[in-house]
Amino acid sequence: MYKTIVASFALLALFCSASDSLILSGQVKASDNQTFYAPKTDNWRVQLQWMLPEGEIAKEGDLVVVFDSGSIQSQIEQDEVSLVAAQEELYRITSSNKQKRLESSYGQKRTALLLDKSRIDASISIEHLSEYDYKKNQLAFEKAVVANAKALESLKQTKVANQVAVKKQQLTIEKHQEKLKYNRSKLEQMSVYAKRSGPVLYGTQWNGEKVFVGMTAQPSWKIAEIPSMSGLFIEAWIHEVDYKNLSLDQKAKLTFDAFPHTQLTAKLTEISTQPEERKEWGKDVYYRTEFEFDKKSELTLLPGMSAQLEFEGASDE
Repeated sequence: MYKTIVASFALLALFCSASDSLILSGQVKASDNQTFYAPKTDNWRVQLQWMLPEGEIAKEGDLVVVFDSGSIQSQIEQDEVSLVAAQEELYRITSSNKQKRLESSYGQKRTALLLDKSRIDASISIEHLSEYDYKKNQLAFEKAVVANAKALESLKQTKVANQVAVKKQQLTIEKHQEKLKYNRSKLEQMSVYAKRSGPVLYGTQWNGEKVFVGMTAQPSWKIAEIPSMSGLFIEAWIHEVDYKNLSLDQKAKLTFDAFPHTQLTAKLTEISTQPEERKEWGKDVYYRTEFEFDKKSELTLLPGMSAQLEFEGASDE
C-alpha cells in the first residue's frame, strides 16, 4: 500500500557538509487521535480477540477493537441470577413481614380487649363482691395490663424487625445491581468503536513489535489509534550540535519516502526548549521539533510515514 508506514520510528538529524545543507528525518504525526488502550480487568491481562485490519478506513460507529470478554460475560450471568434471587427473597421477606405484623397486631388488639374487660371487672366495688372475687378481679386486671404492655412492645419490635429485614435485603439488591452495572460497564469496554472516520493504525509493544490479534495485553497498553487526518504535521528530532542552526518559521524542502518524486514546503512551527536523551540513539541529547506543511496536496498521507526535511545553507559551523 505504501512503502513505509511506521508506528514508532527513530527520527534522527543528518548533516550533509558536501551540499552545505542540514537534513532531518521526520515522521508524520496527527495532532488529534482517537487512541484505543487495553482495559483493566480482574485478571489484570486481557487477550486481544479481534481488530479491524490495519490501514482500513474506519467510519464513525464502526467496531475497531474487541477484547476477550468471556469471564466478564460469565460473571454478568451470575450477577443476574443473584439479583433475581435477591429480589425474590425481598418478596418473601415482605410477605412474611405482613403475616408477622398481622399476627402481632391481632395479639395486641386481643390483649387490649381483655384489658378493657378486666378494668371493668376491677372497677366493681368490694361491697358488691366477695373478698375472693374482688382480689381475683384486681389480679386479673394487673395481669391484663402487663400482657397488653408486652403485646404493644412485641408489635413495636415486629415493625422494627420487619423494617430492618427489608432494608438489609434492599441493600443486598443494590449491591448486586451495582456489581452488575460495573461488570456491564467493563463488558462495554471490551468492544471499542470509532468516534471519527480515519485509517486504523496498530500500536507497538515495549519491544517495538506490532500489536497483533491473539496477543495478551496489559492495562493501558496502546492497541491502536485513528488519527485526525486534518491535523497532520511532521515531527523530527535534531541533535544538540545542529540545534542552533534552526529558528522558528524557517522553511525546508519536504519529501516523503512513500512519494520521493513529490516535493513540498514545510515550516518550522515549534522547537522544544529542553533537550531529551534518546536511549536508542546513544547518550547524546536531541530537541523535538514540529513542522507544518501544505495539506492540500493530493498525496495520501498516514501518520507513521517517514519524511525528509532539507534546509539550504543551514550547515553546522
